Amino acid sequence: MKKLILSFVGMKDFLLVLIFLLSFGCKSSKTPIDFAIKSSKPSISSVKKNLKNHEIQIKLTVIDKEENINYKFNVDNDDYFYPASTVKLPIALLAVEKVNESKYITLDTPFRVENESERYTLRDEILKMFVVSDNKSFNRIFEFLGQDYINGKLNSLGFDNTKIFHRLSVEDSENLNTKKVFFFIEKDSISYQTFNRKIAPNQMNGLKKGKRFYNNNGDLVKKPMDFSKKNRISIDDLHEMTTQVFLPKNYNDKNSFKLKNRQRKFIWEAMSASPSKLGLNKEKYPGNFVKFFVRGDEKESDTIKKSLKIYNKVGTAYGQITETAFIDSDVNRFILTATMYVNDNNIINDDVYEYESVGIPFFASLGKEILSLLKN
Repeated sequence: MKKLILSFVGMKDFLLVLIFLLSFGCKSSKTPIDFAIKSSKPSISSVKKNLKNHEIQIKLTVIDKEENINYKFNVDNDDYFYPASTVKLPIALLAVEKVNESKYITLDTPFRVENESERYTLRDEILKMFVVSDNKSFNRIFEFLGQDYINGKLNSLGFDNTKIFHRLSVEDSENLNTKKVFFFIEKDSISYQTFNRKIAPNQMNGLKKGKRFYNNNGDLVKKPMDFSKKNRISIDDLHEMTTQVFLPKNYNDKNSFKLKNRQRKFIWEAMSASPSKLGLNKEKYPGNFVKFFVRGDEKESDTIKKSLKIYNKVGTAYGQITETAFIDSDVNRFILTATMYVNDNNIINDDVYEYESVGIPFFASLGKEILSLLKN
């Protein structure tokens, strides 16, 4: 048989055929993420040339009827990145949990925060946190929960690589004492206020970011910015939070966020809703606002298939861009979480970052590539 093959294709061709057959017969060790990163799309190839500086971490869970399959790319829980507004995901879930612990309030009970006259509901504030990533809504819920409750709950759920230190975009962001929150129940009211303990600073790699930064007074400080007392969520923890929201059957016997069915559906709706749900201006808030995976580079004239639904939360700050999402198409379902650093000049707080030119196009292409790979 061997002589027959040699005489037919020749020694050189035979060796090429043999190599091909051996290669084809071996199971590839490359993951869908690896193949996506190797894409020739300019938005990916330009980033690929400088992977180290972009500090990319990616996690993917392919949802299958028999067994969900997890893939990772550069994920390291000891490497710090600033999670920005992705912290709104666990805060929203914990707000629902705290409501369930109360006999008196619901998501629709009106409340106001000390020194504010306007009344809100937790339902509306959660919706705004997801649809337009509203920081004021986050801070109101932060006052309701308090740092001790937040971190105690997250720790009890096994999120060892998550710490919430502060509010977002306010001067007293690290104030340990929360403001009073008044809930109005018929003709009466109840109030919440917490006095919190100091949290031990982060101790991990990459806590010094940039080469220079602008402080709160607008002065340029010629040294890296210290993130040891900044909010933290690892890719593994953030990915797990999203997984618990969308795959509750996997946690029947495990410790996870306790959401009633109608509450879970509300979170799904909030994570997938477009700004038009809040009646916002379409020019300022287009349909793909804060939707980076798949839809980030979408033009106004583009039409996304109705069969494709994206439930997500993004965060951008200090040159870091992060997103976690459950993506549901007509042929496959998966959970994707990623973060990357886009700060070419290495100056923090100068508001000169490459979100629009590098980060969002990369996330959009990454989502599309994985959609295509899984489909094929």
